[in-house]
Amino acid sequence: MKFELSTFKTVASCSILMLTNLSLSGQTKFSFDDQTLKKFYYQKLFPVEYKQITDGSVTRNAYMISDDNQIPISSDELKGSFIVISDKMGINDKDVPGHFLKNELCEEVIKYYELDKTNVLLVENENTKKLYMMYADFLKSMNEAKEKLQKDNAELKMIDGFMQSMGYKTSQIDGAIYVKTKYYRILCNLSTVDVLQKDKEYLKKIDGCFEQREAIRKQIIATIPKFDHYVRLYRLQRNRMSKTDISSWTALTKSANLLNKKEVDLTDKLWGLLELQNATENYHKSSSEFIDYLSASTGVLGI
Repeated sequence: MKFELSTFKTVASCSILMLTNLSLSGQTKFSFDDQTLKKFYYQKLFPVEYKQITDGSVTRNAYMISDDNQIPISSDELKGSFIVISDKMGINDKDVPGHFLKNELCEEVIKYYELDKTNVLLVENENTKKLYMMYADFLKSMNEAKEKLQKDNAELKMIDGFMQSMGYKTSQIDGAIYVKTKYYRILCNLSTVDVLQKDKEYLKKIDGCFEQREAIRKQIIATIPKFDHYVRLYRLQRNRMSKTDISSWTALTKSANLLNKKEVDLTDKLWGLLELQNATENYHKSSSEFIDYLSASTGVLGI
């Protein structure tokens, strides 16, 4: 069958478009703005013609849809505002003589099958006065998307105002608010606001953790030549290493192990934050050598 409507429900051996709640207050108006076209680009409307038809021996006027001519919502034909003419009509995929024809949009479908609601709407373009059928779910999703966008915009405005009140210069990137601290670009959301309301110094403390970690990293890097000295000495002397050298190597290893744990703890605290400098990337270029020496020393010394 060419008629490409999304879901047909079988009632009394017949497929009917069915049953989604839509609450219309007065005459619902809508339009396909840029946001809708971007999000729902795949949606289409079905042209409806109000014309005279013959149903058995009866001639009457009816709303008939054209299933061969579906119109994308991006079409110029669908520009302008629309109104919902009816949310009480149904549609059937075959004739029921004396009641309705195949592809006829009418209230009789709802009455005939004793349905509570329908999932299709009869809408009119206010500019052209042309009629179309659309899915109620689509209009509902459109409205929900617009409500969410309004809520998100209000949230962004609140976050932006709060961060500026804290003395930070804000910037917006891809629909998100950011501020810069001394070392980080911080994504600001409701959680950020909540944390700063409890602790106004939180972002300064983040910078403080960064400085502590970098100081520890410098100490770690400084141990590498010392480790290299003792490892080379061990390879040459093995069991002939002096007690003094072994004692110094042991002290170095224990100290380095504590430094490494502190560095890991601070890195965990700062995990996920976007550094303005590539401090961590630069550190990792040297840290692997440190980890190798620390691991080897721990194993040899039995620490």
